[in-house]
Amino acid sequence: MVFSSGVFLFLFFPVTVIIYYSPLCRTLSIKNLWLLFVSLGFYAWGEPVYILLMLLSICVNYALGIWVSGCPKTKKGKGIVAAACVYNLSMLFIFKYLPWIAGMIAPQGENPLPLALPIGISFYTFQALSYVVDVYRGKEKAQRNIFNAGLYIAFFPQLIAGPIVRYGTVSRQLLERKHSFSLFSKGAWRFLIGLSKKLLLANQLAVIAELSFAREPSERSVVFAWAGALAFMLQIYFDFSGYSDMAIGLGKMFGFDFLENFNYPYISKSITEYWRRWHISLGEWFRDYLYYPLSLGPAVRLRKRLMGVVGRKTSGILSSVFVLFVVWMSTGIWHGANWTFVVWGFIQFVFIVWEQYRKPLKNKKAGAVLGFFSTFLVVLCTKVIFNADSLGAAIGYYASMLHLSGNHFMDSYGNYWIGQYKVFLAAGLLFAFPVMEGIGAWLERRSRKALQGWHGLQTLAMLCLFALDVCYAVGGGYNPFIYFNF
Repeated sequence: MVFSSGVFLFLFFPVTVIIYYSPLCRTLSIKNLWLLFVSLGFYAWGEPVYILLMLLSICVNYALGIWVSGCPKTKKGKGIVAAACVYNLSMLFIFKYLPWIAGMIAPQGENPLPLALPIGISFYTFQALSYVVDVYRGKEKAQRNIFNAGLYIAFFPQLIAGPIVRYGTVSRQLLERKHSFSLFSKGAWRFLIGLSKKLLLANQLAVIAELSFAREPSERSVVFAWAGALAFMLQIYFDFSGYSDMAIGLGKMFGFDFLENFNYPYISKSITEYWRRWHISLGEWFRDYLYYPLSLGPAVRLRKRLMGVVGRKTSGILSSVFVLFVVWMSTGIWHGANWTFVVWGFIQFVFIVWEQYRKPLKNKKAGAVLGFFSTFLVVLCTKVIFNADSLGAAIGYYASMLHLSGNHFMDSYGNYWIGQYKVFLAAGLLFAFPVMEGIGAWLERRSRKALQGWHGLQTLAMLCLFALDVCYAVGGGYNPFIYFNF
């Protein structure tokens, strides 16, 4: 079920809210049970078989959390955490990566292991695993109520495509949280923003991206190739940040407060900054559960072994590079079972390392301007390999962009579609930057009256957006979120 579908907007969500706030759900415990029930129903709508996998994940991680809580930071506790890693990552491996490996081994054209990828498995697996690890580290207390543990893992707003919610963020909210009209209205406002991003921008930009990537390299003009890459770059941002906005908004409506997952990544002046602004919950997950453990363990041992061979400074650099390599290759593989994601992860690693050890320009303003444009260009170009079906397709697309595939610089086909969707391309570029926040801040400095007028104009605009969203939701076809694939 998709948040932007008519079934969700006009059936599932209204029924869920009405019963949640009705006398039938008088206590918080009953409200949590109702949310768990509808969350499992939400998942079963699209994954009727793999709901069993979800239930198994809840039961296993609940039991492991209880078990490890009795022996935190001990040798036995380490063994339990290892068991949690083996179970959770093996489920991810079997359904996400084993078919890919089997396909590479099998003769061409055969599919020896036709397993469908359970929607959202990468998200809820990481979420469940982080819970067990945090209990082992003593950061969180184990959840004794299996229904609350199940709600944490399966809560429908962030179940399918994040953000990856840490247990510490919602542990107290599972037991006590506030409900108010003000909080509900803020959540509805945030949900509407995300819905508009998805229906009015991402889905429209997808047309240009899909048409461009579907063309043969020789038939794709240079201009259309760059337009397609830009369209996909904007599409994936509005698609994923739109989902995160809707998840955060839905959470607020039920009294939950989720952390932000995006912070205008396209204003970044380096790839490092970009990854602090893009998919923040995933970056923090890899930082806390992979980067830090590797830095405090294997990297220290590697540095000691290399110290006598290459010296103290070089050994420190090599051990740091080793950790970054593991993290970014893991990040690439997490996104999908394809060599394109492996190469994409390696490219991120190369730029991160280069930025870490390069000498900054003496002129800070020039460095900021150069950093912004170079980062924007790198992100734009790397989105090509991220979206390509294979490395060969990515190479062919790059050839079109560089006028190396015997293609035209411009043609009537590309010009027609760019002309049809130029408004969406322009709007996408505009709203990918904090323009609205900038206008609000400028008006606030001028006068309170002007700011009140601006807020009134925003309210009117949101009402118009809602009407447009309804039209697109009713008239549009099934268009799932991009990160459903991961």
